[in-house]
Amino acid sequence: MSESRSIDLHERTVAEAIREFVCFYNNCVRSGYRGRLEVIHGYGKSGCGGVIREELRKYLKAHEDTFGEFLAGESLRNPGVTILYPKETLAALPHGMGGGYSSIRR
Repeated sequence: MSESRSIDLHERTVAEAIREFVCFYNNCVRSGYRGRLEVIHGYGKSGCGGVIREELRKYLKAHEDTFGEFLAGESLRNPGVTILYPKETLAALPHGMGGGYSSIRR
């Protein structure tokens, strides 16, 4: 089985979740890790979305030139995760700034 690292973004605001994801991702890149990353974000209380999931995937699409494609967990029968493989560091979001994200909780 290949190595995998994960981060759980439950119970965060969208801004906190994106900021923590970027920090986690960049730490993996800087340490030389290039294996599978599993981002656990849940799929919303209603089971039909989830603000963190949607905003994280928008962020990933906007930065796909940095790391390539990601795999939505729906294809793995788990819509509460997103899988990707690190390549280059992402620009860090300033502390206190959510990159335009509100303080909405998932």
